[in-house]
Amino acid sequence: MVSKEHEGRAYPPARLKPDPDLAARYWRALGQTPPPAELPPTYLIFLRCERLGIDLFTDLNIPREQALHGGQRYEWLAPIGLNDVLDVHVRIDRVTEKQSKSGPLWFVDVSFEYRLADSGQLALREVTRLIKRGA
Repeated sequence: MVSKEHEGRAYPPARLKPDPDLAARYWRALGQTPPPAELPPTYLIFLRCERLGIDLFTDLNIPREQALHGGQRYEWLAPIGLNDVLDVHVRIDRVTEKQSKSGPLWFVDVSFEYRLADSGQLALREVTRLIKRGA
């Protein structure tokens, strides 16, 4: 079970900085040399907040073996450069329970707002859906 009490929970902002070496390897894998000065859109998946103490799976009581990834949506509002420091604001937007033929499913929508630390400008909004199956 994923408790509805998690809805609306906001975590303290986490500060992240892109790793230029990882970004360069990512760009090379995409056939780009030399790497552009901006991060590729999907690079931020590597900057997950687990490294900074935000562990959604533990907090939501979703064992990884029962977790499904229900997709992600990105809204790009400003470019993010290799040297930009980001403040990430994480919020649990919605918890929904549904019954399926194989038992209960919980859908959890989590939003991540990536703001440029020097200006506070919102650069990227991401919504990730986690799904827990089973009791």
